[in-house]
Order: sequence, then structure tokens, then C-alpha cells
Amino acid sequence: MNDQTGDPADVLPMVHPFGLRVRGEIDHHGRPALARALAWALRIGETDIHLDLSELTFIDAGGLRLIISTATDLPPPRRLVLQNASSTVRELLELLGWRLGPEDQLYRMLNASHPHGPDPAPSPPS
Repeated sequence: MNDQTGDPADVLPMVHPFGLRVRGEIDHHGRPALARALAWALRIGETDIHLDLSELTFIDAGGLRLIISTATDLPPPRRLVLQNASSTVRELLELLGWRLGPEDQLYRMLNASHPHGPDPAPSPPS
């Protein structure tokens, strides 16, 4: 999964626990490496997917959407587990309608109506 194209991010497979270690910046240039690695983990694994974010230095909204999409696409009882998520990542996920549970598993909040975050505010009356 190590992207050798000079991208600002490396996404490396982990064996135990099964998942990926994300290093560097996940932005416009780093998202393709993350997308490929997450697709691989969805396809190849049969257990929860652990994302170790201890070496993540930056993630944009597109990167967070990739993570949320993966959590949505996992068949039950599989879950996405975010290890070492910074407080900023946690806060941004909450803004998008997601939270980390007690074991760092990613869950959709009950009041969120869309997997990519809450619905926008309704238009003002005419």
C-alpha cells in the first residue's frame, strides 16, 4: 500500500490488528493512496479495520469522507476503528455526524441523516 509516487502520504498495511497505518498528509494529493488502501482493506479483510492515525499530520474533508464511506460500506459486524485520532479529527468527525465510541470504533450519530454528514439547513421561507 505504500504509494511510491512522491505523495505526501504513506498508507501502510498492518497485520495485527488488521488495518492501515496512515502517515503524513491526506489532502488532494494523498487521498488516492488512502482510497486505494481502504478499498483493499474492505475487499481483503474479514474483521474490523483499524486505522492508526498516530503519524497523520493533516487530513482534509475529502479524506474524512473516504474514512466515513469506508465505515458505511463495512458489512456488519465489521467496524472501522480509529487508533490515535487527534482531538481535531474527532471534532471534525462529530461535525460530519460521526463519533468514536469507547473502543475508538466509528459510529454514525443518531441525529445524522446522511453518511457524509448532517443535512444542510433548510432554505428560508419565501
